Amino acid sequence: MDLIGISVRRPVLTSVIMIIAVLLGLYSFSRLGVTLLPKLDIPVVQVRVPYKGANPLEVERLVVRPVEDAIATVEGVTKITGYALEGMAYVMAEIAYETDITQATLDISTRVKSITAALPDDADEPVVRKFDINARPFLILVVNSPLPAHRVRDIADDRIARALTQVPGMAAVDLFGGRVREIHLNVTPLTLRTHGLSLKKLSNLVKDTNFNSPSGHIASGFRETTVRVVGEPARPEDLGKIGISLHGGRSLRLGDVATVEDGFAEERTRARYDGRDAVLLELVARPNENIVRIAGDVRRELVRLERSLPEGFSIGVVYDGSEFVEKAIRNVIRDMITGTVLTALILFLFLQRMGATVAVAVAMPTAIIATFIPMYLAGFTLNIMSTLGLAVSVGVLVNNSILVLENIYRYRELGEGPESAAIKGTKEIAASVLSTTATNLGVFIPVAFMGGMVGQMFREFALTVVFSTLFSLWMAFTVTPMAAARLGSEGKPVSRTARFLTGWWQWLYGGLEDLHHLLLGRAMRHPLLTVGFFVLLFAGSLMLSKQVGFEYAPRVDQGTIAIGVTLSSTASLEATDEVLRHVEATLAGDPRIRSMSTTLAGGRSGVNSGRVRVYLVEESERPSAFRIASEWRRRFANVADADISVEVASQRGGSRGKPVEVTIAGEDLDELSALSERVKDAMRTVEGLVDIDTDWKVGRQEIRLIPRHNRFAELGISLKDVAEELRGYLSGIESGVFRDQGLEYDILVQLHPAFRANPSVVAGLPVWTPGGFVPFGELAEVEYTQGPTAIYRLDRQRTVTVNADVAGRSVGDVVTDLRKKLDVLAVPPGYRFLFRGEAEDIQENYGRLYAAFGMAVVLTFLMIAGILESYIYALVIMLTVPLAVIGVYPALLLSGVAVSIYGLLGMVMLVGLVVNNAIVIVDYAEILRKDGKDASLAVEEAVSVRLRPVIMADVTTLIAMLPLALGLGTGGQYRAPMAIVLCGGLLAGGTLAVFLIPPIYVGMWRLQERFIRRRLQDA
Repeated sequence: MDLIGISVRRPVLTSVIMIIAVLLGLYSFSRLGVTLLPKLDIPVVQVRVPYKGANPLEVERLVVRPVEDAIATVEGVTKITGYALEGMAYVMAEIAYETDITQATLDISTRVKSITAALPDDADEPVVRKFDINARPFLILVVNSPLPAHRVRDIADDRIARALTQVPGMAAVDLFGGRVREIHLNVTPLTLRTHGLSLKKLSNLVKDTNFNSPSGHIASGFRETTVRVVGEPARPEDLGKIGISLHGGRSLRLGDVATVEDGFAEERTRARYDGRDAVLLELVARPNENIVRIAGDVRRELVRLERSLPEGFSIGVVYDGSEFVEKAIRNVIRDMITGTVLTALILFLFLQRMGATVAVAVAMPTAIIATFIPMYLAGFTLNIMSTLGLAVSVGVLVNNSILVLENIYRYRELGEGPESAAIKGTKEIAASVLSTTATNLGVFIPVAFMGGMVGQMFREFALTVVFSTLFSLWMAFTVTPMAAARLGSEGKPVSRTARFLTGWWQWLYGGLEDLHHLLLGRAMRHPLLTVGFFVLLFAGSLMLSKQVGFEYAPRVDQGTIAIGVTLSSTASLEATDEVLRHVEATLAGDPRIRSMSTTLAGGRSGVNSGRVRVYLVEESERPSAFRIASEWRRRFANVADADISVEVASQRGGSRGKPVEVTIAGEDLDELSALSERVKDAMRTVEGLVDIDTDWKVGRQEIRLIPRHNRFAELGISLKDVAEELRGYLSGIESGVFRDQGLEYDILVQLHPAFRANPSVVAGLPVWTPGGFVPFGELAEVEYTQGPTAIYRLDRQRTVTVNADVAGRSVGDVVTDLRKKLDVLAVPPGYRFLFRGEAEDIQENYGRLYAAFGMAVVLTFLMIAGILESYIYALVIMLTVPLAVIGVYPALLLSGVAVSIYGLLGMVMLVGLVVNNAIVIVDYAEILRKDGKDASLAVEEAVSVRLRPVIMADVTTLIAMLPLALGLGTGGQYRAPMAIVLCGGLLAGGTLAVFLIPPIYVGMWRLQERFIRRRLQDA
């Protein structure tokens, strides 16, 4: 079917199809979700086992190790990470990307269930679930009220959080701060001994009497009456009136045995906002949801909620991540529109005809809008990567239309009519357009399917470019020739206004063209000198590459700085809070700060750690967050008895934690601790490493009870019973719930606080035995020692990790220097260093990108060879790829941008872009040569004829990339590296190709002729 002819002759049909595509594209655009990054489905399965009261060593031995052994043989498990914390065990299994995560989760659950009987009886049931590593809060709210702290938390939990979880797209709402109400039944050792009660027995007596129970109904005639036993008290103090039966038939009231206290659960966390106690709510959205829409829905729900809350309640927004996302996406679209406008202006300068400019200016946005259709059908979102794909496409899209349009106007200048010129011009250039399109597709398809984390990051980017490229091909063969045949009058010269507006450019281009012809003539006369010159440029660029740093992903200023505070493991909640208040007071009044939120012991480490999150004013009103963070590091460097880290909050495409992490793996904790200190010393000598810390914390006071097993046998009790009794004394025993106004509060039977506050009392605590009460000191030897706060494991080995932030240098350069330092450290047998963090991400994902680059080169070569029916000329064209390097590294060095996965992706893209100029030249040279022209004359004429569209395509692409390369505004750090690589590569590889390719083409043709003549002579 003659698609080009039909499109030119039936303009209404062509325009109708275009309008339909635009309408469907706009509808699809309105349905797309909005997120910062594409969904990164990192396959991790988490096993969580609560083991209340157990220390990390017990958790490791009794829970973590059995679980690790159980899941180690599951197919697809590549890495196992264990965390033994106080009272809690976590085991994380990373699954290979090619493995079915649902089946792997099921297999792990089955294995864990099979060893449940071997776990401690008082450990809770293991919970197995797929872990979403990207579940970050996108919205943080603060609740303030003059009411007591526990009432504020109750209302925030029961009314606010519950309502917000109903907002479509919400996954979870987490609460921090406030106080949790708890009913305490405090007992003393003397009371228990006097009444012959153990703590566990007393707890069971409370449970047996404190409950409501439906007891059936009584039917009488037409009426039915329900019967209920109501044993729950209406007020906490009424618990003291409950009667309990003792051994020997005696009975007492609970109040005679225990003191009833309407109190609070032990305070292990605190939260503040701008220095005032508050309740913070962190909202997490479901994967792949439109967080901009969800944030809007949440804000509307908050307005409704505030009207129904008690007087004095207020809900404020502390942090709204959707604002950064919205600005970042909006800035990409802004740059895309700016690039489109600039491209249209460049086209007008070249073509001097408004009609031709309009033809291309219509084709570009139409192709982009139509791209939203397959994006919506494929389930993509509007994110940094997909919108960056659209923005990059602006420069690529115009190339096809430029080639077609320039050739059409060449035929017009030769005397052809508008329709005839449109059809002939398009058909003649069709092979070149198809070739350039095929090379682009050959580059992006491997990127879309390269797998791993980086494959997920760039899949939407690559496929978006593929979609837009296909639509640009359709536009170039339909809308562009149709518009060119009807916009502008046949034979009418360039208008006086157009000549006035573009005369300076035409003069400039004319001079450039003359200079090119002069230089090309010399290049053709001295081919070896020309090739040698470009080889030297290539070698010099490779030498410059050593001065360009490398990192996993750009560090993006999102306007948030996190200040972490860690004290010694013996520090109390109050001691930690005092340091946090010092941080808050030091920063108070800084005009660069919009607000601050503080959470104390929000993580796994315990009460000796906290975090102040500082939210900065708009980026235009302050210096870079990285510069501010460096200033604050110096300010907090000398705070006594505290480790304070200052880190700019940044999402680096799946990489979490600090960028540099060195993990020491082995078995002996003391040796690991010693090695970690040596690693920290080595890190301090590496320029650029800051906030050096370790996850190994020792020094927490620990009381160890070494059982006297002969006494256990004599008294007829088990070690398990004694351990449970001790845990009950120190941690309390849950004994049901107290209900008040529809809410439930735990009832805890526990040792009186006066006894729990004194470590020396442990030895005298009474233990019930069949023969009477015996103090703990008779059953076990009491030792006072120090123990770890947490034990971390990797692949079933204990580990200690030393981590650090990076300032002033690229992560890759810092890691390279650090490796040299660690290589000279003596490591005992059985111990090893592992680089994790960004270093691990670089090692894994750079390899995938290099593989994609190699595949792109091979596919591009094969496609060109197939289209031109020549391996030799395909090889000639592929020589433009190394030419791109001549521009890439100088551009990166001048802009101060390090190589990252975004820059590497730009290099992969260059493979398909820089060959386009050579394809256009060699393709036309082959047409002329087959018509009987000498190879030298053919290639010179081909360059002369195609020079204008080649320069037009390169200049418009560079101009379209320029707004992205400048990286202005929110999210600019994501856009700049790729655009800088493309600009540098196109400027060098695209432009210099018109000087190097012609002499090589002639040389290859003459070698081919000699080979053919020799074969004929031999024959």
